[in-house]
Amino acid sequence: MELTNEQRKYLGLEIIEPTWERVEIPSNCVKPEQSTGKDILFFDGDILRKVIWLNNNGYFTENSYKLRTQDNRTKIAPITKRGKPKRLNGVNIQRCTPYGMYFEYNGGILIANYTTQQTYYSSAFAGIPFMEQKALEKFLDKWIDDTTKEDLDEIQTFAHTKRCHCKYKEGDFFRFKYDRRNYGYGRILLDVQKFVKGGGNFWNILMGKALCVSVYHIITENPNMCIEDLQRFQSCPSTYIMDNRFFYGEYKIVGNAPVPENADYPIMYGRSINALDRNKICFCCGKDYREIPLENNELFSTDFKNNGISWALNINKTLVAECIKAGTNEPFWKANCEKDLRNPIFSKELAAVLQQMKDLTC
Repeated sequence: MELTNEQRKYLGLEIIEPTWERVEIPSNCVKPEQSTGKDILFFDGDILRKVIWLNNNGYFTENSYKLRTQDNRTKIAPITKRGKPKRLNGVNIQRCTPYGMYFEYNGGILIANYTTQQTYYSSAFAGIPFMEQKALEKFLDKWIDDTTKEDLDEIQTFAHTKRCHCKYKEGDFFRFKYDRRNYGYGRILLDVQKFVKGGGNFWNILMGKALCVSVYHIITENPNMCIEDLQRFQSCPSTYIMDNRFFYGEYKIVGNAPVPENADYPIMYGRSINALDRNKICFCCGKDYREIPLENNELFSTDFKNNGISWALNINKTLVAECIKAGTNEPFWKANCEKDLRNPIFSKELAAVLQQMKDLTC
């Protein structure tokens, strides 16, 4: 499937101009086994403006570029005087940075902006299951039918916004979008890097600039919920994520208040991964870090380190809706089967760990 200019308009994508030349090339993609051999390039003279990457499953990604080529479009021209031309092929194009909006279909839909590093819409985050190509066509038809003038203005604004760098801090409440109409809200419970820099003890086995965040049991069309009301809602179990979505402004800060002492934090437990200091058992729950010698102490499990970290929240609209309906986090725990000591199925293991670490109440 290839998008039409009419569809591109409603997705915020750059329109293919009538003067651009379409070229199908033998694919030299990073994963050639997935290629159809018909990746599509669009040229405005010698400037490569758009690439549509295809694969054998019918999946595709559409990116925009402004790459100057030379030698009859066989090479990518160098950006600097010291640079050297590179052969125009899939591998070298993918080493170049696209700009602006892009669209990806891989059984799900992603509409995002490379320049701002923000996502406009994710079908996975909206809780929509895998869709075949026929379902994609119906989805796009409905997307266009449902688009209001305000929606069209909004996505065009999103497409042309400049990249921003935003500040955030512990205790911040934030707002995000599940889909085009519905908002969710959450809370930053801990800024790990700032806590450690301030002298706090933490089992820092997380990648990137980690934030501990939680998401409230609320799905609403109201973009202006007050923080007093938010604090009355139950939250999904907190998780660690990288700070990108806050730093680039995708998750909007809407207020701040002190984090309560009984806040829910992920529990990390296991043997030290420090090659120079392996002979100890570590425990970390938010700002509470403890360690004991491995010698003469039982390591209850090697699978409770719980140090996975992602770029985004570990929930979606459907999952949160199920938690709201149930009035508990049971649906969350059923969907997230990783070894998290907070999961009720590990209640015995948690009790043993807390006893081992001297009767903690985390």
